[in-house]
Amino acid sequence: MDEFNNDFLSSYNQRDEENLDSRPGRKASQARKPDKPSEPDGDKGRASSGNGKPATPAPAVKKAADSGYRYEQKSGFKPPERRENAALPPGGGSGRNKKLIAILAAGGALVILIIVLVLALTAGMPVEQLVGRTQTEAQLWATQNGLNLQVTEVYSDDVEAGVIISQEPSAGTRVKKGAFVYVTVSEGPDLSVTLTLPDLLNMTKDEVEAWAKANHMTKVRITTEFSDTVPAGKVIRYEINDNTVVGNEVRRDTPVYVIVSKGIDTSVEMVEIPDFKTMTLAECYAFANDNGLVLSVTEQYDDYIPEGSIISSSVKEKEKVPRGTEIRLVASKGKKIEIPDFSDYTKETALSVASGLGIPVTVIEKYSGSAEGAFISQSIPAGTVYEKGDFLELHYSLGNKIVVPSFVGQTRDAIESWALDLNSKGARITISATETNSSQPAGTIIYQDPANTTVGVKKTISVTVSKGQVLYVPDFVSGAYTDYSVAFTREQAIARCEELKLVPVFKAEAKSGVLPGAIWYQDLTPGKEVTEGTKIVLKYSPAPAELLTVPDFTAMNADEPAIKADPAGYLKKFNLVFVPAEANDSTRSPNVVISQSVPAGTKVPYGTTITLYTNLPL
Repeated sequence: MDEFNNDFLSSYNQRDEENLDSRPGRKASQARKPDKPSEPDGDKGRASSGNGKPATPAPAVKKAADSGYRYEQKSGFKPPERRENAALPPGGGSGRNKKLIAILAAGGALVILIIVLVLALTAGMPVEQLVGRTQTEAQLWATQNGLNLQVTEVYSDDVEAGVIISQEPSAGTRVKKGAFVYVTVSEGPDLSVTLTLPDLLNMTKDEVEAWAKANHMTKVRITTEFSDTVPAGKVIRYEINDNTVVGNEVRRDTPVYVIVSKGIDTSVEMVEIPDFKTMTLAECYAFANDNGLVLSVTEQYDDYIPEGSIISSSVKEKEKVPRGTEIRLVASKGKKIEIPDFSDYTKETALSVASGLGIPVTVIEKYSGSAEGAFISQSIPAGTVYEKGDFLELHYSLGNKIVVPSFVGQTRDAIESWALDLNSKGARITISATETNSSQPAGTIIYQDPANTTVGVKKTISVTVSKGQVLYVPDFVSGAYTDYSVAFTREQAIARCEELKLVPVFKAEAKSGVLPGAIWYQDLTPGKEVTEGTKIVLKYSPAPAELLTVPDFTAMNADEPAIKADPAGYLKKFNLVFVPAEANDSTRSPNVVISQSVPAGTKVPYGTTITLYTNLPL
């Protein structure tokens, strides 16, 4: 075996040398030479030519070490031991080497092919099985492995929405990073598909559910209720609240409400129904309330059944129904009455006709362009069926003329009230007023045109109204800082305004240095010319809450400094009025106060008026 290896390696190294020499541009002189030429050992390695002459020496087999090839440069090979090659048999060395070289070349090519295949098979990464997984899972896998996921969505009745139906490339295929992986994802069933609605009324609950599931009807809702006529589990009715539905053709997303029977409710008490036709409507309501029934009543006209009586019932007499059952009754509204045409009736005749028909009526009279007593209109058109509770108005004319009385000497309010009343009855009276100063009280009519005559219902009446006498605004504030003898308190201002027929508007507001309760501001300038009823704003200083004690003024001389100099501040606390006594007291000095209107020691507010009666001189 070692001999075979050495021969193979020698031949392989020689082939490499020859290949190197045969490359374009490589000269023969550049060929690698053995380190040491082989030397003949006697006749060893020599062959006879057959003519007695030495044959041409066979080319020596190069040793592996002499080939010039470095085994260390060939990955996967271990350098063989260095040994001398045995002499080749005469005439057979070259053929054997050629066969070995061919075999080994084929083996090397096979090895190379295997290596290429292994590299090809191991290049990139294998694609996982994505079919049956969700789009989210596939996207996460693609992102983690550096791949691009291309998604196409299609409707599918078989695969749940969001689940992958197919993929390209298939599972196991190796791809490089950055490659595209194409997947088809289910959108679920196509809800726009139109289906023919089956005969739900002849189906059970389970059949409805199975039909809805098989046909992907996503909005079928099933509820249950008790029924005395439909067996348990069977459909009582169904409802489709969709205006787009035509006939029995529905989309998969059409809301369908199916009510399924729970059978007879044995826990509910049964009620025997009476003959409602023999009962009044009030009695029917009372019976329904006492027995837990729901009463639904509609009304219709009937020429023979009295108003309020029952015409028909949805439940027969003596039939038993559970409590809570709805019973529909039809009640009579009595004989149908049509509103007559009152245009040919006088007021009196119209009232009589309406009363005979049982129609409540109100007659409204108003001024118009028609003659007095003529029919104008009716609030409910003729031929209209009268409904209980309707209110009929009949309008008749008061004529087209008005007598205007004289309002001279009366107030402006009087004539305006008169005009307002007439206008509410259809007239169109207008009052045109002007004002002037006069001796008459303010607001008094001193002239009217026209007066005491007949005019049309549309007329303007002119009047002249008194503004009252001319007044001059008094001075209410000049004494506010001095004493009560000249100051105006709120009470005194009220009295003065009443005298002058002014309208005071008081405002309490403190002011420094002002006597308590005194007027210190007025919005109208003193001496200004005004008329009766003029408003004047007056501000006054609020009086202190505490009260003053009235001193004893008797024995004081009105002319003495004790009062006039006012060392005690009496004039700033009280409104002192000095009045001569009716009788002389000879025992007292002249001008001495002998009595006072408010007794000493009395508690009074600031600014209280106190009258002091002084003795007359002898």
